Amino acid sequence: REVKDHLNYEHRVFNSEEFLKTRAIGDQPFYKKVLETYMFHSFLKARLNRKMDAFARLELSTQSEEDRLNLMFHAPRRMTMEKMASKRFNPQYMISRRMVISMPNLQDITLPECPTRNSSLRRLETGVGKGRMSVKMPSKSVSTFKIPEIHFPLMFQCVHSYYTDFFNHLSKAINTLPPDNSALLARYFYLRGLISLMQGKLLNALSDFQNLDKTDLRIFPTDLVRKIVETMPPSERSQADRKPELKKLISRMMEKQREVMKIDDHVKNFELPKTHMQLDDFVKRIQESGIVKDIDTIHRLFDALTVGHQKQIDPETFRDFYNYWKETEAEAQEVNLPPTVIEHLDKNECVYKLSCSVKTNYGVGKIALTQKRLFLLTEGGCPGYVQIAAFRDIEDVKSTTVAFLLLRIPTLRIKTLSKKEVFEANLKTECDLWYLIVKEMWAGKKMADDHKDPQYIQQALTNVLLMDAVVGALQSPKTIYAASKLSYFDRMKNEVPMMVPKTTSETLKHKINPSAGETFPQAIDVLLYTPGHLDPSERPGNAHPKLWCALNEGKVVVFDASTWSIQQHCFKMGRSKL
Repeated sequence: REVKDHLNYEHRVFNSEEFLKTRAIGDQPFYKKVLETYMFHSFLKARLNRKMDAFARLELSTQSEEDRLNLMFHAPRRMTMEKMASKRFNPQYMISRRMVISMPNLQDITLPECPTRNSSLRRLETGVGKGRMSVKMPSKSVSTFKIPEIHFPLMFQCVHSYYTDFFNHLSKAINTLPPDNSALLARYFYLRGLISLMQGKLLNALSDFQNLDKTDLRIFPTDLVRKIVETMPPSERSQADRKPELKKLISRMMEKQREVMKIDDHVKNFELPKTHMQLDDFVKRIQESGIVKDIDTIHRLFDALTVGHQKQIDPETFRDFYNYWKETEAEAQEVNLPPTVIEHLDKNECVYKLSCSVKTNYGVGKIALTQKRLFLLTEGGCPGYVQIAAFRDIEDVKSTTVAFLLLRIPTLRIKTLSKKEVFEANLKTECDLWYLIVKEMWAGKKMADDHKDPQYIQQALTNVLLMDAVVGALQSPKTIYAASKLSYFDRMKNEVPMMVPKTTSETLKHKINPSAGETFPQAIDVLLYTPGHLDPSERPGNAHPKLWCALNEGKVVVFDASTWSIQQHCFKMGRSKL
């Protein structure tokens, strides 16, 4: 399932090297072999084509709220507090020091004596007497359909009579079956369609297969129906076109065939560039790497990396930037906060950056950055938590110096609305970067609150991590100036204050972006709201309200209107406007 984290859909790229790093070292040779197989290559193609197969349906049905939010906001991968707390008690993480998924050595692991949770599929009961464990499967309703018996020579007339008899038996079963038993009804329609096909009655066959749309689309024989349509005589084709249901089916099949012919089926493995890159090539390479998708953000990154140089980026600079980004990502995955600190943070918060150990007026420790706040991870016998500031609570940020003997030490000062005392940290060489980071997050949070749009804070996070990687990769006197090119929200706040009208602010409750995850914004052609139960405890099955957004070129995004998270991302409905 982690494969999707290393795919770039726009350029059809799979970063196999980064995927292998998420596996345990001892298991990597096995996974290398798997990655070379035809079956895995077919799996990759299906993912990149966004094919709605059994795997995609399983993934959709088991998505957590966090997974759905990640579809909306392309944020760098970090571990949430909830996952950090759970990994302490999860045997999967105890097997390996790094957070990798490993195939365990079963001889070395003692399984618990009883199941850790109740299974919805089976019930385990220990047999009495012989010490055996019996597995009792839940009873499934089984339906039996008796086909006509064959008691005749296989001559044309007899076979034709047999098919007619078979067709009549199925018709009788269909007519007597209650309409709510759609799964069994679908099987009867499927069988009757095959019998009609053997009889040469193509229109009857198509009608039965078309009924699968209303009963069980999973068993729809796409290839078979396409062949029927392609080989249908003109007289029968004209009859089919006069029936609205069949005409719609044929149109859909031909549209699918055109889509299949257009599909670019190649899969590229990610490789670092070997030649200098102009802007367009750089955009493509960064998107392929999975670091950023948004074109405007990549343009600003290009400006940052080319400060003081020609407007092109050499392979060495790209490699240094890419490696620093990936190393920072891996280090952040290993941050392990004690429970006494985790309890102060929200379960969906992640630590995105830690400073070096610094002296502050709150004590000695490391400054930690999450998407919501700054806090001090104090050092000593037992690491502790001291709140510095929530971003929405910040009143002012300054970068200054304080005198110490004959030295002037760079210091960051943060003033908040809720505290009289100003926070001071002697950040030394890190001060200028942290000044940019805090100001960008502060501006991003203000924009997010003003516009009721959480996407702004995620974009601000991406900006500050790009700043960090630029400073780490360039190592030159102009690095802070280069990083400031990525201070998008701070610059916007100072240059073009975006005031939200009072009536809009009072009316607007939550802003969503159907183009999230796309490389550029897309126009919305149609919106459709389908009502349901807002309270999750009340909704039966999947009856929550949904907002369907039809984008350009036949793309559809579905939002869960009870949480405003994306339920299904960009499935295609041909290329026509909806």
